[in-house]
Amino acid sequence: MRVKLIMVQSINGKIRIKNSSQRSWSSAEDREHFYNITEDIGVVVMGRKTFEEIGSPLKKRINIVLTGNPEKYKEVELKYGKYLYFTDNPPEILLDELEKKGYTEIALIGGSTINSLFLEKNLIDEIFLSIEPVIIEGDLSIFNYVNDKHTFKLNDVKRLNKDTILLHYLKRDYEE
Repeated sequence: MRVKLIMVQSINGKIRIKNSSQRSWSSAEDREHFYNITEDIGVVVMGRKTFEEIGSPLKKRINIVLTGNPEKYKEVELKYGKYLYFTDNPPEILLDELEKKGYTEIALIGGSTINSLFLEKNLIDEIFLSIEPVIIEGDLSIFNYVNDKHTFKLNDVKRLNKDTILLHYLKRDYEE
């Protein structure tokens, strides 16, 4: 099971504007990249806070939300049927269950605590990181905590527009 982390950050390394529900500070090109790659993968995994900020499941994708209290979201889950699931399974069990259902990859889309959970268990195979040409008063970085050294290698750099770049990293021990 391949895990691809898909994130956007500001020049100063922030992924969210502090005390703001404004989600669309990224460029149209980054949002198009995000849409295309996550739709192609077909399964997105996120934390509860990220889901609540988005407000509804991403269309044309299976949305899995990690939360300590999945029972609290049963009504929301029922509303969207087979496109939205809440779970408290640890990342490795979640990935094992998805693999048994025939999935081969997921898009990990945050937030920083969920990203850290996957990183600490050495489960992130690829990172797609867009860098937007803004400096924001942010309160979150890509990873909430890191307890060890995790090494990636730069696979590709692409311009999404005149000012925005997309970095694609592969885990050091991962070969395509």
